[in-house]
Amino acid sequence: MLIAGLIALFSSMSYAELASYWPYQGASYVYAKYAFYPVSRDLAKLIALQCSGLYFLSFSFAAGEVNLGFAGYLSVLIPSVPTYITGPSVSIVITVMLLFGVNFTGKVNTLLSIIQILSLFLIAVLTISVSPFGPFMTTEFLAHGFSGLLAAVALIAFGQMQVEAVLTLGEEAKRPRINLPRAQISALVTVVILYVLVGYGVVSSTPVNDLAESVAPLALAVENIFPSFGKILIVIAALTATVTSTIGCLLGSSRMLYAGAREHAFPLFFGKLTKNGVPYTAVLASGVLALVATLMSVFGYASVLNILISAAVFSNWLMMILMNIALIIVRKTRPDLKPNFRYPLNIKNIPIMAVIAIVGCIIVITFVNPIAIGIGLIWMILITIWYFVYARKNWNFLTPEDIENLQ
Repeated sequence: MLIAGLIALFSSMSYAELASYWPYQGASYVYAKYAFYPVSRDLAKLIALQCSGLYFLSFSFAAGEVNLGFAGYLSVLIPSVPTYITGPSVSIVITVMLLFGVNFTGKVNTLLSIIQILSLFLIAVLTISVSPFGPFMTTEFLAHGFSGLLAAVALIAFGQMQVEAVLTLGEEAKRPRINLPRAQISALVTVVILYVLVGYGVVSSTPVNDLAESVAPLALAVENIFPSFGKILIVIAALTATVTSTIGCLLGSSRMLYAGAREHAFPLFFGKLTKNGVPYTAVLASGVLALVATLMSVFGYASVLNILISAAVFSNWLMMILMNIALIIVRKTRPDLKPNFRYPLNIKNIPIMAVIAIVGCIIVITFVNPIAIGIGLIWMILITIWYFVYARKNWNFLTPEDIENLQ
């Protein structure tokens, strides 16, 4: 969790500087479009389309998976309600909620996030207090070697996928050039700290072999220690976590689709807005895809969805590589730009930790499930075909000035 978090944090500072240049809807879609433009206009648009298309699919499938998690934990609290009803239902409810706009959704999300953070922090404190030095008392360190460690690092990225969702709302934020970098980095730091504390607590309080055999290791750890109220605490943390995750995924995927659609890279239909500025057709498209993903598992195709989620993780690592490269290109080709946030530790204007992040992502990405990598590459090929068949001739390229005038 710490290794994945550090690589993601190093990458997040690239995202943050790029966001302070271009705080617009679509995040990496926009950053790629403007960063790679001095190299090649076609390359810039193609990478931007890859970012938009891959994140739209990734976030939507991730939302479908998270909806199932909500259904599973709710069944612990209310066993009489079957998961095949609650899973799709929560997907529909959250999609409808997003149609009311960011102000309403943000208030709900903030409240749930506070409950979630407090619950997870309490879980960490309670589990660590049982055996503060538990992990250091194990007789075997790295039982599966460094390859096993890196394989785990690759999977852990699923929990950091939504961090870019903060940036996709650039045009809906106040003082975005200042607030977006702050929000993005602070969100990731919070996630990493909570992950590390909770993970440490779980392996401190429960034998690792028992955790390995459990389908719900976090619940196992807490219930073993506090059988009286542990289940309720886990359910509260899990339900709030899954709802906020679904909100983040659908916000991110819809804004990615919208950013491409308003430039005609995708059908203009997905660029339609409500009076409140909500891209409702993009929200509905994301919600429908998430609902389909949820139904896949409900009807017995969970293994297929798991592979798609792994493909989404592959896409996430790949996008981190591209955004770190994008910042380096911007530093070399656009020295005139003055960001509100600047990546620290630079040598000859190159952010050193961004280079380290690129190397780290490349190493970790090789440990992703090969089938998932294959699916991710197929997605990329299909998006490339879409670019040359449709997007390239229809693209209405918006400059930063054009986007500023739209707001």
